[in-house]
Amino acid sequence: MSLAEQVTYRAGGPGRIASPVRWIESHPVTRVRVDSLVLDGSPRLSGPDQAHVRMLAETKNALPPITVHRPTLRVIDGVHRVHAARLNGRGEVPARLLDCDRATAFVLAVEANVAHGLPLTRADRTAAAARIIEAFPQWSDRAVAAAVGISDKTVSRLRTRSGAGRVVQTGTRLGQDGRVRPLDSGRRRRRAAALLREAPDAGLREVARATGLSPATVRDVRRRIDRGEDPVPGRYREVRPALLTPVGPDRRRPAAAPADGEREAVVVDRNRLLAKLNEDPSLRLSESGRRALRWLRHYSVTGQDIETLAHGLPCHWAPEVADLARSCAAAWSELAELLQERAQ
Repeated sequence: MSLAEQVTYRAGGPGRIASPVRWIESHPVTRVRVDSLVLDGSPRLSGPDQAHVRMLAETKNALPPITVHRPTLRVIDGVHRVHAARLNGRGEVPARLLDCDRATAFVLAVEANVAHGLPLTRADRTAAAARIIEAFPQWSDRAVAAAVGISDKTVSRLRTRSGAGRVVQTGTRLGQDGRVRPLDSGRRRRRAAALLREAPDAGLREVARATGLSPATVRDVRRRIDRGEDPVPGRYREVRPALLTPVGPDRRRPAAAPADGEREAVVVDRNRLLAKLNEDPSLRLSESGRRALRWLRHYSVTGQDIETLAHGLPCHWAPEVADLARSCAAAWSELAELLQERAQ
């Protein structure tokens, strides 16, 4: 599968494959010899987990087919199952063979291990993110984050502080939805704001074509103007110089300070914060305050909650719930931005 096909299979929509799991499962199952398979190149830095191998070898149920990169016979997903088959003396295993480039095969391996089976450690996922940034520097931070299961802020720091993933000189970045977006959206937003002030009745698509923004972004600019706000959100008001400077193989980018409106990820004691909020009379004694408290209590989650939810869901629902999680994450990000603007 070419890079273009990799982009479309991730993006969904007409004529596109909505999820890697479904795309893989659309391939027929065949049988391959165990001694013909290549087991290196796994995203697991410490190699296979022997306890997990023994557990699979002892199971009485048939194990799912493994996924194999056809050109090299490298195992994309199912290394533990192959070791279990060897332990049981089996000469063949069921497999689905995929035709794609090696970089795409690695992305599929990471996504498969994030979605099911023995979870990748945080070190595994962070190393995988750095490797994907190197292979696909045009991918957005969110696209890389969605593939490896870490936050987009972590991906951004990896991109900034390491020599991997030189910035593509087109000035654009490919998002997880398959769309290409400009890196200088702040300047383009201001251009869109100027056009909307000159012609308030201009159509969204007309302004979008003139500025290179999406109609949705132009709509956001219009709403900000109507509310008397800056058309550029805080996180876009500064472009970090480190992201615009190509870096040689023997140099590292200097760590950049967070742009205006951006903050490092912080750990919040959820229970302690909710207890303090519940003690505030301005919240407890008003209907809107009580509604806010109920909302925060029911919809804020911890890392332990996430792990429990991820392992409790069957694999066939993983793509749909992943989309729901991204949608909720976008809504939470919008809330954080609104609250940050109020605080300022």
